[in-house]
Amino acid sequence: MSRVTDVLVSFDTETILKKYPNPSRNPDAPTLIDWQHVYMITNQDNVVSGQAGGELDLKAQVGDLIRWRETSLSLGFEKSVIFYRFIGNVGANLISTPTPRKATASYAQPNTSNPVIPTCQKVDNYYWSSETLETGRVTYHFNFMIVDRDCKPCGYFSWDPFISIHN
Repeated sequence: MSRVTDVLVSFDTETILKKYPNPSRNPDAPTLIDWQHVYMITNQDNVVSGQAGGELDLKAQVGDLIRWRETSLSLGFEKSVIFYRFIGNVGANLISTPTPRKATASYAQPNTSNPVIPTCQKVDNYYWSSETLETGRVTYHFNFMIVDRDCKPCGYFSWDPFISIHN
């Protein structure tokens, strides 16, 4: 039975910008960053190794769907992170090319008037989605930009996680 694996990818934008003070301003030539400033999290049942690190190795079976969502540690308050390109690498034919998707979702928020009853609002939810196609190990690159509060890019970056697909 196919399943959906959600992966939350959180970036330490402050450390990235300090460590790479002159990042690429060209989206076609992003700065490759150290995986130690990326934290990928998924359901524990989907983890081979690397939970909450920059080299998360996921378990997946052929036909599974993987959805990646990106954020900064401040959840976009100080800096935002946006994936803008996927580049396949070793084993790239093992997953379909991830594509950006948008879905409208209900989002619960704290209710300051009555903290035990949340408020709910409809928001656009963005993620990148891919289907697993064959068994093996996939190494890939996600390109992302760090954006300031005025929605201006601070730089373009890349990093290279991997997935294990088995049956």
